[in-house]
Amino acid sequence: MSVARVVVFSCLFPAVFCWINTNVERKIDISNAIVRATISATVQNDGTTASDELEWVIPASNMTRFTKNSMKVAKVEVSLTCNEQKGENFWCKVKLNKAVEPGASVTIKHRVCSGGVLRPLPPTVKQSESQLVDYLDNVYFLSPYPTKRQTTTVKLATPSVEKYTKVPAPVTHTNDNVVFGEYKDVTPMSSAPLRVHSVNNKPFVTARTLKRVIEVSMWGNLAVEEWYDIENIGAKLKGTFSRLDYQKPGARAPSSFTDLRASLPADADDIYFRDDIGNISTSRVFPADSLTKDVIFTQRFPLFGGWKTRFYFGYNLPLDNVLTHNGAVNRLKVPYASPVRDLWIQDMTVEVVLPEGVPRPIVRVGGKVTENFEIVHRSTYLDYSGRTVVVMHDQMLSTPERNEDIEIEFVFSSTSLLWEPMYLISAFMVLFSSIIFFGRVVS
Repeated sequence: MSVARVVVFSCLFPAVFCWINTNVERKIDISNAIVRATISATVQNDGTTASDELEWVIPASNMTRFTKNSMKVAKVEVSLTCNEQKGENFWCKVKLNKAVEPGASVTIKHRVCSGGVLRPLPPTVKQSESQLVDYLDNVYFLSPYPTKRQTTTVKLATPSVEKYTKVPAPVTHTNDNVVFGEYKDVTPMSSAPLRVHSVNNKPFVTARTLKRVIEVSMWGNLAVEEWYDIENIGAKLKGTFSRLDYQKPGARAPSSFTDLRASLPADADDIYFRDDIGNISTSRVFPADSLTKDVIFTQRFPLFGGWKTRFYFGYNLPLDNVLTHNGAVNRLKVPYASPVRDLWIQDMTVEVVLPEGVPRPIVRVGGKVTENFEIVHRSTYLDYSGRTVVVMHDQMLSTPERNEDIEIEFVFSSTSLLWEPMYLISAFMVLFSSIIFFGRVVS
């Protein structure tokens, strides 16, 4: 069926509208454990009336793995709503910021990041062997509209490829890229298997759980502590681990890792790194630029596929760098996700401990107000009602894509700081008065 006939056929259904994809470019990066894809689709209104809405199809199997799913037009974010599932796909609604006139075009950029997409194949490797991963997708851009032209570029970790799909032609492999297409006059909802089996020795670092505790002290300090449950979800180690072979000069253990790198603010101080055994002294800190410093956390042992470790680290920041205030209204701005690079986080809890007596605050994540949090109270030293704690839960995140900021606006008067010193003064006054009184009575 020709593209022209498909357009006429689709325009008979109001729910589909009269759109045509004039050019689609997909760029899929599988060079890391987290797959990052960017789809640039130029769509043309081929109908007779202006429209600001179109449909976007996403496979249901991908939706559960997304760590980031954003869409923009001319660098401005647009609404993408995915509530309706038909068969194996979600049919999403794209709401443009302004209507597109008949015959006019608009370019939509859809960026997604996914964890757990790359499958180690074979699932086990020896200590000295490289890791091979299998990537599966659709050769074509899945769309309810006809597509005039499209290409898909898959970026690899290395130029070494075991196998890749060669039909439909043309398919070319150059250095660390495999290019599918250009394909012309693709009919709606076309599908053909895409497979790339290649070498990828990048660390498959996964945080099964992450707990971040951010404690605000109005006396001028912000304390941050982060607890990690880490697993290497790459190809599992075949056989036993040989420390002797691992430490030989020139020895290879390409699918394992020992170091995790994090980017902290340049004024982070009192950095510590510990696990269940105790302090780990193999971390290194050095300045990255004027705003950040890099910290390398070296584990006690290399992590091969299937191996796990638990640790935590913390640091302090001057409160003036992250807190602004206007009278009694205070605004705290801190990073939302982990500072560890290229990390897939499956389950995350963030606790922000505010001063005692703070009423329910206003919370923004990525600049948007959210009510997806709960308030609990935690008693600490010299508290009478407990400190206000904002608790947020999230799943399926990746760094640095979710390195957004939390903004918490809360009311706290500076005069409230006098309560705790008054408690101490009163307690000591009662103590000394009692000593004086009983001393005179006894004498």
